[in-house]
Amino acid sequence: MNVRIALFVATGGALGAFLRFYISGVFPVYRDFPVGTLLVNSLASLMLGYIYGMLFWGIDVPPDWRAFFGVGFCGGLSTFSTFSFETFNLIREKEHFLAVLNISANVIITIFLVYLGFVLSRR
Repeated sequence: MNVRIALFVATGGALGAFLRFYISGVFPVYRDFPVGTLLVNSLASLMLGYIYGMLFWGIDVPPDWRAFFGVGFCGGLSTFSTFSFETFNLIREKEHFLAVLNISANVIITIFLVYLGFVLSRR
């Protein structure tokens, strides 16, 4: 294992987790909808798409920075387990419309943002 890369992943993960905590505190829930989770998943998807696009278009991104952003920061920022738990709670509380909206918004928006990040990286 490359210790330098591992430190970049750990540092990126800590910063991503802190930002997730901060955003979730600022945008916790709006009318029973988990806005904070949608925002952090969206931001992480946009960033990951951008990084992938840079690599795809031949822009050199050093391995330590790929690890910092792609694995560490985006991994610490995105919250699939939180998204799943919040969706489960909406279903348990019989908020079926909000559960479907949460699933749809997180999947559609984040896939679109990966695409957008990919496209933006070409510029």
